[in-house]
Amino acid sequence: MQTSIILVESPSAQRWAPETLNQWTHGFGAILSVIGAGVMLSTVLPTGDAWRIAGCAIYVASLVALYVASTLSHSFECGPRRDFYRMLDQVCIFLLVVGTYTPFGMVHHRENGWWMLLVAMWLLATMGIVERVRRGTQGTPFRTFVMLGWLPIIGFGRIHEVCQGPGLALVVAGGLSYLGGLWFLCNDVRRPYYHAAWHLSTIAGSTCHFLFLLEYVARVPAA
Repeated sequence: MQTSIILVESPSAQRWAPETLNQWTHGFGAILSVIGAGVMLSTVLPTGDAWRIAGCAIYVASLVALYVASTLSHSFECGPRRDFYRMLDQVCIFLLVVGTYTPFGMVHHRENGWWMLLVAMWLLATMGIVERVRRGTQGTPFRTFVMLGWLPIIGFGRIHEVCQGPGLALVVAGGLSYLGGLWFLCNDVRRPYYHAAWHLSTIAGSTCHFLFLLEYVARVPAA
């Protein structure tokens, strides 16, 4: 059976209109993530700080990968390609969750044993990725992503110490955007456009966290 791209050979325009919107929303997110990657790397590279550069590079790579994988997962009507990209999409969610914390952890959480939090998150993400690949077409329970995503709250005190009011607001707003969007994701079988609402929530959440990392990790504070 030949796999077709939705925008080219949709069997029913009415049926696939929501899926096309899903494709466009995260396609827009992919464009934003590529632009953001350029902004962040151009900001962090002049610092010459290897920790900052490595952390930010890991983050933007995971950000771009997530939005590209998600766009592709909504670009095929059915068949093994769609299943593969759906699996890749969820793998990239693990990578983005831990990748978002990585720059902060590498720069501000290296002392007094806090580095173990970053190691633990990468181990858990790796375990989640392996399990997701083994599950084949079965998805990953949402609670797995939620637990991993909120694990950095253990280091909330250090986050508050580094960024104070505005930065802390960005962190919390981003987390709540993701968390609130999960309602649409969990109920996307009820309304055809709920999944697109989930996509917009992820764009809002990742934008907040991008701005936080750009200001409090990529840039070296003025002396």
